[in-house]
Formats: sequence, C-alpha cells, structure tokens
Amino acid sequence: MMNEHYNHRILSFINFSDKIYSVILMADEEIKEPIEGEGEAEILPEEDEKLPFPTARVVRILKENMTKPHQIRAEVKIAANEFLGEILKDIAREMDKEEVFTLSTEHFNKAIKKYKMIEYQQKRIERIKKLLEKQKAEVEEVIMEIDLSRDL
Repeated sequence: MMNEHYNHRILSFINFSDKIYSVILMADEEIKEPIEGEGEAEILPEEDEKLPFPTARVVRILKENMTKPHQIRAEVKIAANEFLGEILKDIAREMDKEEVFTLSTEHFNKAIKKYKMIEYQQKRIERIKKLLEKQKAEVEEVIMEIDLSRDL
C-alpha cells in the first residue's frame, strides 16, 4: 500500500515534468531557421523587432548568470528570447482564466506557480527516488533472509 502511494506520487511528478517538457518543445518548434555565422553574430534590427523582448537584455541576463565567459550564437539568443515569450504567453493565458476584470499580483503568482515549483519538484523527485532505492534494498534484504531461512 505504501508503494502504491509512492508510485502514484512519482507518476504525478512525471506527468508534471512531461507538461514542462511540452512547453519547451513548443518553443523549440517555433524557432526559425538558425542564423549563419560564427561566434556572437549580431541579430539584424528588423529581426530583433519581431522578438518578444530586446535581445540585448536577454543576452545580459544570460551572461550575468553564467560563471564562465561564453560566446552566445545568434540562434541561441533568438531561441532564448522566443522561449521567454512563450512562457509569458502561457502566463497570460493562465491569468485570462480569472473571472475578475482587474488582475492582481495574486493572480500573477497563481499563474507562475508551475514555473516556480519546477526546482522544488525536482528536489522532491530525487528524495523520493532515494527513499524508493532504500526501500528496494530493504525488500531485497528481506527476500534474501526468506531464501536463507528456506534453505535451513
């Protein structure tokens, strides 16, 4: 019965992970053909205007969160920008489900909850995996004891 409970929880986490993965795949599918060139090729101004956010800001955020210096190719800049746009569209769709006219921070926080919970859910999955591995080892030990007692 306890294993059923853990199996159900693991399946729930797997389903949640699949949903997040689907959002990532949707963003990947919408990415245009990669821009040719090496290194940190610049994005043309007319291309930048079509993107959801200013590319320079997206690149600055990426670089501020990297510990080592990297060159970021233009297609990565575009992909990151479009992915952020997809996330914001998803948040807007979630907030649009609210019945009230004026949306508040509470509605926004409710809409972004699944994104805030990703790291927490990953940690929980790891803890559950460790617990299940421990239980598996205990079950195997009990099976060995039963097999040994049969041989006596």
